[in-house]
Amino acid sequence: MVKFLFVGDWHLRGNNPRNRTDDYPETAKLKLREVFKIAVDNAVDAILQPGDIFDRPEVGIAVLLDFAKVLKESPVDIYCTIGNHDIYGYNVDSYRRTSLQLLEYLVPQLHVIKSASDNPIYMAKGRYKVYLTATPYSKEMDINGYGYGPDVDYHDPEAIGVHIAHGMLLDHKPPFDRYSDLYRVDTKATVILTGHDHMGYGIYRRTADGKLFVNPGSLLRMSASVGEMARPVQVALITIDEIKGTYDAEMVPLMTAKPGEDVLDRSRIEAEKERQYAMENFSALIQGHTGNKVLMDINQIIDQVAAEEKYSPEVVQTALQIIDSQREAVGV
Repeated sequence: MVKFLFVGDWHLRGNNPRNRTDDYPETAKLKLREVFKIAVDNAVDAILQPGDIFDRPEVGIAVLLDFAKVLKESPVDIYCTIGNHDIYGYNVDSYRRTSLQLLEYLVPQLHVIKSASDNPIYMAKGRYKVYLTATPYSKEMDINGYGYGPDVDYHDPEAIGVHIAHGMLLDHKPPFDRYSDLYRVDTKATVILTGHDHMGYGIYRRTADGKLFVNPGSLLRMSASVGEMARPVQVALITIDEIKGTYDAEMVPLMTAKPGEDVLDRSRIEAEKERQYAMENFSALIQGHTGNKVLMDINQIIDQVAAEEKYSPEVVQTALQIIDSQREAVGV
């Protein structure tokens, strides 16, 4: 029996994201140590991770050393690939000058798979051999479904391929074009583990071919969106029977994860929404204003409506910009 613990994007950093109210670096350490405990409790063979170890390509030396110390506590090897936040300009070749490369050098347990064409890592022997591969983020990711299988053959018809990918594999159609469809993506791998999308889609087994797709969501919440507020923080336990050739996954919730409202602040988001609503409403009032037929100059109309409705100068200025752009669009 082979067991892996799959953990989503980490985004390690030395300070708080905009909407976090707790101590983000300390929370990250707490969660990493819980991951290590789960690994021990379930006797896993390795921890797998899809990239975005750091939140940026280069972090301060103190931050790097602080997290390196924690990662050295891992009871098993950690295999990951490179995320878009780990490198400069989505250029995998820039890896050699990033904090992630130095982290790999400092932490003996950490192994970064840098190319989908790297030789598969042999993880277990039995009737069904288990191989590990990964695809880092690059400009090719998610172009025509690229990224969700190795660029090399397993050379074994009964291989069980576990593939890690830092790509936007989704179970729904998003409001942007660069993504891959979980239901249609082509892959030689058997178990496909993905990150990049912080919300995750959980566990999905395709009926047509039995392939297993897993994204538990990111380990740490980076934003205060409604979805992130409600999202459970969890990791996935992957179990493969190399004798029978079976494979499955289950989610394991993190007990150290607090409810979203305890660590995320939506006040800035709500304030911005109210500000945007006020600006749009004021713009509509100006364009529909007919209270005084003598006022022909747009600035005079704005002054009158602002006085009547008690809008701030900032809203007034933004409304002028909205009206100007709309008039320009229709050629007025």
